[in-house]
Amino acid sequence: MKITDIKATPVAVPLKPSKTKSKMRKGPNAVIAVIVQVFTDEGYMGIGETPAVLGLDLSSAIVNSAKPILVGEDCANINLLMKRLYVQYNANHLHIHTASWAFSGIELALWDIMAQKAGMPLYQIWGGAFRSRVEIIGVIERQESAGMKEMARQMVAEGYRTLYTKIGMDPEDDIRAIAAMREGAPEPHVKICGDANQAWSTGEAISIIRRMEPYGIGWIEQPVMMYNLDALKHVRSHVNVPILGHESNWTMYDLVNVIKKDCVDYVKLDGRFDAGYNGVRISAGMAEAAGIQCVHHSFFQLGIALAGSLHVMASCPNFSMACSMSEYRSMLDDVIEGGPLQMKQSPYMDVPQGIGLGVKLDEEKLQKYHEYYVREILEPGYERETENPY
Repeated sequence: MKITDIKATPVAVPLKPSKTKSKMRKGPNAVIAVIVQVFTDEGYMGIGETPAVLGLDLSSAIVNSAKPILVGEDCANINLLMKRLYVQYNANHLHIHTASWAFSGIELALWDIMAQKAGMPLYQIWGGAFRSRVEIIGVIERQESAGMKEMARQMVAEGYRTLYTKIGMDPEDDIRAIAAMREGAPEPHVKICGDANQAWSTGEAISIIRRMEPYGIGWIEQPVMMYNLDALKHVRSHVNVPILGHESNWTMYDLVNVIKKDCVDYVKLDGRFDAGYNGVRISAGMAEAAGIQCVHHSFFQLGIALAGSLHVMASCPNFSMACSMSEYRSMLDDVIEGGPLQMKQSPYMDVPQGIGLGVKLDEEKLQKYHEYYVREILEPGYERETENPY
């Protein structure tokens, strides 16, 4: 089965208006992404989704420029084709996930085609399901303490058992935020987690995390610089809170050094940031061999990317912790048929059971939200101002 064409369509889908005065949001209140379609000579069409990290203009250009490399090739040779993309683009001279941000949408579309051809859900192509549903993290936007307390209370009432917020801003305010979440969720089985995004020096991280310890912390994510694994290990050895690595283990090539250093308790992984979907499954296996549990990352995703992540989590036994789907709870609509994927029982998201990815592209909505992107994002100059960093 040969690839006949590849198409990249940038879209923007609005989020629900925020009920809180968030300290994190900026730019238009929308999720932006590139929707990838791969066409074949046997009539199969696979779909993928590329995140907005590089900007949709650049991501779209990279996807479309892959046509000369991929058109005419056998789409079953996914690993070979992805290696060829990285090599012919000299992408290996960059951090590997920089290229993955663009190429992962192509790879997911190819996997979708092969699962459709086989007549089974994608997770079965990847070895079968270890779980049919995935527990989801409750994300609380940074805001005033009273709002964080109330959101924590509401989320626990909905069933969430892991609550997460961004930290690494002002230490005193970070501690107040964590305390407010625990006040709203006093049940000891509820984990309170924070993501510092490399914000602290080694000494600061130890001091601040120790002050957070009384609030029953589930984990603190990436407290120090991603490149300084010795500092990460030093922090881990001086606090009584589990440390979760993210930026330090973005790809399987980074993860091997994190494992050697024994500097984290958990890792957060994502096929769109690793060396693709094959890379993230390798990373999950490496972490499993090292006895390190996995959390799945999310970043500005629509239903296609979420479906891909759910298939990864279903097929890899080591995604045994609550995982993130960030802003997806706030989606007004989606580019897939039937609208956004829904939880049947909070806080769990069911793994799609249909053929391939288990979601189908709605062509009318694809056009609608492409036009919305052009009108509301591209023309006003907001291309790189829509990040909503949970």
